[in-house]
This record gives sequence, structure tokens and C-alpha cells, in this order.
Amino acid sequence: MNMSKTLHKFAPAFAFSALAFSASALMAELPSSPLSEEYTVTGSETIHGEWWNTYEVASGGVLNILGDYAQLQVNYAFNYSPTFSGEGIVNIGSGAEYGRMIVTSAAEFSDNWNNIINFTGTINVGERGDFSISGTYPSHYGTIFYVGTLNVNGTVSVMSATSGNVSYFGIKNLSIGANGMLSSEIDLRTADGGVYDIYGNGLSAPRIRAGTGTSALNLRAQNVLANLATIDFESNKDSALKINAEVSNSLNALTFYSNSALELSIAEGQTFLIKSLKVRGDGGENLSIAFHNYESGSFLIGNSDVSIEDNRIYLPSNDVYIDLIAYGAGGEILSGAWSLEWNGEANALMFAVPEPAGFALAFGALAAAFAAARRRR
Repeated sequence: MNMSKTLHKFAPAFAFSALAFSASALMAELPSSPLSEEYTVTGSETIHGEWWNTYEVASGGVLNILGDYAQLQVNYAFNYSPTFSGEGIVNIGSGAEYGRMIVTSAAEFSDNWNNIINFTGTINVGERGDFSISGTYPSHYGTIFYVGTLNVNGTVSVMSATSGNVSYFGIKNLSIGANGMLSSEIDLRTADGGVYDIYGNGLSAPRIRAGTGTSALNLRAQNVLANLATIDFESNKDSALKINAEVSNSLNALTFYSNSALELSIAEGQTFLIKSLKVRGDGGENLSIAFHNYESGSFLIGNSDVSIEDNRIYLPSNDVYIDLIAYGAGGEILSGAWSLEWNGEANALMFAVPEPAGFALAFGALAAAFAAARRRR
């Protein structure tokens, strides 16, 4: 038997079977929603929001998008309810495998003021992962996409077909690795109890909005906020933002609004510069900056016209005062005198605590005067 001819005879059949298998694998369907187990997308799969389909990765569910051809496309066509939601885990790519998730619009639609993505679980974008959001979605002063925890070691991009879109990308917990990139054309918004950990300079956004409640921003490397235009406290929301600068960093602008508090922890020998400190024109009440273990001169303000009055920062452009608070190592409030020193580029905030010897001398003089007065009587 001629083996060569036999193989040649069956080759087309083998090729057809391989192609059929490949096409079948690439067009495999997602398990029905809600997903409560682990499933891996290895080919191209689509959630058809334009067909009124929605998808949920429930608590305990794990959706992996891994492989050279792995892609999940989420088409949205409404926001009266989320197209993609859940409390589970989504893994997009890894250090060894590619993976891509695309969220985009099928058509323009009327605004129903709900989130298109409302995922309270965790989305991990690996080194070879890509997570992109685009399309024509409503523009309103509120969240339009929400993720509970977003860990970025690959690439995340948020684009809008609407110029100047004012909707927000809400993220409660965010981690951007040393080589991770998050580029957004819309504002990012914090959530109460959330933490942002920034390990590299891959963050680019028009604004971080400090929302209601308390959130934290940990700066783990130098100049990680260079491509962030501003941090703004939201309108009268009792917002508190804690910034921990482990190394020297600068922020282009920060805008206060009524009932907002900034807390700063600046590592020893490091500095934190706010190039432009602002207050919303109609929101100048109950503003404060608190420092933990403050090293005099480590906080700098780029405004040349600020001053210290009554131990508070005074902004003449708004005729507004910002309270200053210093906490010691044990959490106690320290008493001292605040001042500003212009170094040619910025105002360095200085804090002087009276020396214990000064207290003793003053107390001794007071006691001597009291004793002399008693003798005279």
C-alpha cells in the first residue's frame, strides 16, 4: 500500500475537520447567565446586548479570557439595566497568555441613568491582557461604568464617541502595576472604603473625583500622577481623601468643595507638591488638610498668592480658609505654628512645635511670678 498516496487522499478530509473544529472552538458559546463556576474563553465570543441579552458572573463564578485568539465582546444598546454585572472574578490575559475584553455600543440609545457595566467583583488584567471600553454611551454627571476591584498589569482604555462626555468610570479599588496602563477619556470616581495603589506612571485621566465617604490613594513610585489633570472633591459630599506618598510626587491640581478633608502622609525625606490648590467658587466651608508625622517643608503649594492667617491657609482668590491639623505618631493633635516659605518655585509649608525646654522655661517663669505675688500679699 502506498502510504504517501493514502495520506494525500485523506488530507483534505483532515484539513476540513481541523477547520471545522477550529471554527467551532472559536465560536463557542458562553454558559448561560449567571455564571457560577469557572469557564475559559479561548476563542471569540459575544454578549449581544443589542438582542437584549445581559450577562452576570455570579459570586463564585470565574470567567477567564485566555489564549492567542481569546476575545470577549460585550455589545450594549441600553442602560435601563446593566449589560454586564456580577460579584465574581474576570481574568483578562496573564503574564503568559493573551486575552481581550471589548465593551462597545451597538447603537446610540436614550439615557436611563443606570450603569452599563455594574461589576462589584474583581477584574484582573494581566500583562498580556487588554480591556477596552468605547462606543456611544450617555453623558451625565454620574457613573456609567462601575468595577469593584480593578487590577491592571496590562492595558485598560476607556474611550467615548461623545466629545466632552461627563459620565464617570467608578472604581472602588484600583491597582496599577509598574508596567500597567489605564488611559481614560472620562473621569474616574472613588467609592467609600476604596483604595487606589499606583505603582507606575501608567495612569492617564482628566480627573479623579473623590466621592462620598473615605478613600485612599497610595503613591508607590515617583511622579505617578503626572498624566492626571486634577483631583476634585465632589459637590458637598462629606468626602475625605487620604494620600500616602511613599516617594516624592506632584499633583497638577486639587480642588476642594465644602465639607471635604484631605489627609496626607509623606514619607521621611520625600515631598508632595500640589501645583495649583483651588476651591470651588460656591463651596468654601469646612475644609481641612491633616498631616500625619509631618516633616516641616515636605508639603508644597504652587500658588504664589497663598498665605497663613490664624494658623490656616488663606486663598485670596476665593477668600477661603483651609484648616491645618498635625497628628503625632500616637494620633494626638500637635500644637504649633504654621508658616509658608517661598523657595522660588513653590510655597513650602513649615510647622514649628515649641521645644519642651521652652515649655519648662515658660512654666518656671510663671511659677516664680506666682510665688512672688503670694509673698507680696
